[in-house]
Amino acid sequence: MPEATPADQPKVSQPQTILIVEDDPFIKLLLCKDLQEHGYRVLQANNSEEALQICKQHAGPIHLLLTDLLLPPNRMQLATSAVRQPSMHGVELMRCVTASRPDIRVILMSGHSDQELKVMQVRREGKPFLRKPISLDVLLRTVREVLSKPAQI
Repeated sequence: MPEATPADQPKVSQPQTILIVEDDPFIKLLLCKDLQEHGYRVLQANNSEEALQICKQHAGPIHLLLTDLLLPPNRMQLATSAVRQPSMHGVELMRCVTASRPDIRVILMSGHSDQELKVMQVRREGKPFLRKPISLDVLLRTVREVLSKPAQI
């Protein structure tokens, strides 16, 4: 009998909350849909500023931060604002979020190669990492593994 894949395994019994931070609307939609269909509660942000606001305002626990490593500034802000708010990469966002929510777990993701990330001086800080595009099985397996372990700051 073949071994069950993560997609075949039962959905989580108690919904855990995942904050997805992704600037590509199509990727964010797919991630949200896949995770919701497998029993997770999903919060979503387009950039680091939105993510920090959600972390500040959300009353319940956020169990997992799933964030892109490269987060551009708000697109509207670039076109309309003379005073630019700082935007931060996924690692900086992770540091800010874990400072206020120390029990949160983190998964970083990127579609960029390791070489491109190195040139941009973006480090993964030893956190779990997903390379985009992400298959459903890899996504679910990684999320379950990370959520099953204690948070590491």
